[in-house]
Amino acid sequence: MRVVFSCENTTYHWWQAEFLRYTYVQAGMHAELTALVAATEEPEIAFSCNSVRVANYKNSVPNAPLLVLNKPGGIAEWAALDGPGDETVLIVDPDSMFVRPVVDPGPLPAGHAYSEEHGYMCVDIPGNRTVIDRHCRQEVRARVQPVGIYICINRACLAELAVCWLQKSIEIAADPVCREALSGNGWLSDMWGYAIAAAELGIHHQLMGFSQMTGSNSLQNPITHYCFPLMENRNDYWEPDTQKPILWSKWTYRPWENPPDFFGTTIEGEILLERLREFVSSRTDPLEMTEAVGR
Repeated sequence: MRVVFSCENTTYHWWQAEFLRYTYVQAGMHAELTALVAATEEPEIAFSCNSVRVANYKNSVPNAPLLVLNKPGGIAEWAALDGPGDETVLIVDPDSMFVRPVVDPGPLPAGHAYSEEHGYMCVDIPGNRTVIDRHCRQEVRARVQPVGIYICINRACLAELAVCWLQKSIEIAADPVCREALSGNGWLSDMWGYAIAAAELGIHHQLMGFSQMTGSNSLQNPITHYCFPLMENRNDYWEPDTQKPILWSKWTYRPWENPPDFFGTTIEGEILLERLREFVSSRTDPLEMTEAVGR
């Protein structure tokens, strides 16, 4: 199995990638971890894990920069490189912390994949239905599944899928009707690009749990996706319009500062902040830390 993730050549994504690699090793993962690093104007940053430099696709839609397009773009570039077609690929996000190993499902036949189910991708939501009706062939619309990151799939299958995934994502992001239907932003464009491309190519996903999000108060799954801030009170849940006191957030974290004490937050939050503190302590070279923050 190969594990890949998409990120940019920025300090913001670099510290997440380094922390991801740290928890990956601590959890006992042995598969190769590869960062697909989209080019930026910043000086090239050295990633500790294996990395492949790819183009930056966020300007693929004129006048509407969209970072999420780097995921299908970078994956399409990487999947087209020479590599074993029967290799199983696990796609993760950089803001991921491994709690325990993800079990290798073994060889996956073409047309078969695993993915998480996402409620906001439900095909019966009116805005989502608009996207499907405008960008999915009518004869395969019943096959569309509410899937997205995290994804486990055969590499040869991914190579074909990624090309269509990128094109669909760009078309959806460029469609003003879809942007309005998806609450006026394009951050779901790549997820709908994936779901529709998979349906059109006849790829069916078995739904399974790979991760829990911050705020879930759960360690049920092997990965914690720290996409949302941790709240000071474990009974509070962060929402854009009700931002109660925040304990820690990836958006405001300064690498390589010690995180706050985790007492009182959710159980997955406790492990996240504990591992982050261990990770910071492991970076013992003050000069290295100073240079890293200054990049």
